[in-house]
Amino acid sequence: MLGDTEIDPSLLAPPVIADVPPTPVLTPPVTPPKPKVPVLPLVLGFLIVIILAAVFGVVYYKNKLVVTSTPSPSAIATPSLAPSLEPSSTPSASLKSSAKPSSTPVSAIKITVSPTPTPVALPTLDVRFGNPSVNIKQTYDDGLGAGRVINREYTSIQTGQFDEVSSSWSPRVTTCFHIVSNEEIKGSDLKFTFTLDDKVEVEDNLGGYDKLEPGRLYDWCRDTTSSIGKHTARLSINPSKSLKESNYNNDLARVDWENLADKIAPNYTLIGPTNTTDGTCFVASYVSDNVTAVSGLKYELKQDGGDWQNIQINKYCLRGVSGSSHSMSFKISDARGNANEQSRNFVLY
Repeated sequence: MLGDTEIDPSLLAPPVIADVPPTPVLTPPVTPPKPKVPVLPLVLGFLIVIILAAVFGVVYYKNKLVVTSTPSPSAIATPSLAPSLEPSSTPSASLKSSAKPSSTPVSAIKITVSPTPTPVALPTLDVRFGNPSVNIKQTYDDGLGAGRVINREYTSIQTGQFDEVSSSWSPRVTTCFHIVSNEEIKGSDLKFTFTLDDKVEVEDNLGGYDKLEPGRLYDWCRDTTSSIGKHTARLSINPSKSLKESNYNNDLARVDWENLADKIAPNYTLIGPTNTTDGTCFVASYVSDNVTAVSGLKYELKQDGGDWQNIQINKYCLRGVSGSSHSMSFKISDARGNANEQSRNFVLY
């Protein structure tokens, strides 16, 4: 056993080493293990953990992408915080996987939340009536060789009144509607309905025109009626709305008028008394009427306050006591009952 006496290093010699305890004592002092031996398993374990974490992250985000395919903003903000604690190589992979689902929800949100309406071309076709929309006129042939002449004419913004004229003049009351379109359209495609006194008379189309050019007026005319009284004519264009019009505010035209009954009595001059070999006579000369033909007039005579009697001619002669006083009334009436009555007091010849 060695003592506490200091030994001079120079005196050290192999014999001293021979006195050292057996081999276990001569083993070099134990030093702490170097990092090389335990670090390898630790690194392998750490790598295994990282790989498992990466695999778990990939599987997680794939499942997340399938489950959250619906447009939800939460898919963008769901990256896990765990990858941020691991090496930089792993988060980069996780960010790539999270970026894929984020693009789909963003586009879906734009469509669902803020949809942009698809532009639809609005119809621009407008078929309407001109101004005035219709005019109505009465025409006749007075037999004087001048042909057909216009008696009176009115528009849809006026009140029409037509005097009755002779039926032998073939009077006609005609309505003409003025139609205009802002776009070219086939006449056969444009339908209409015409009513007279609230009764449908015509349902047809403007096939008489090959086409209606934009901005031009086209007329549809019809002879209506010459009957006495008030009348109303209407024309409705595109009544079924089968055309893609943009405006239906001026698709109905109306005109009102009245055919006035004759109120003018026949005109004549009563000549007499005239003393002839036939007695004391009276003659209705220059007979005329504005409507009824002369042959259709009615002649009547009343003597000395008696009753009216029909006579066949326009002449009347009376015989009796010479110098006696009498009275006589002569009346001519037309087909409407308008009468022109004239009277005379006289003394027999």
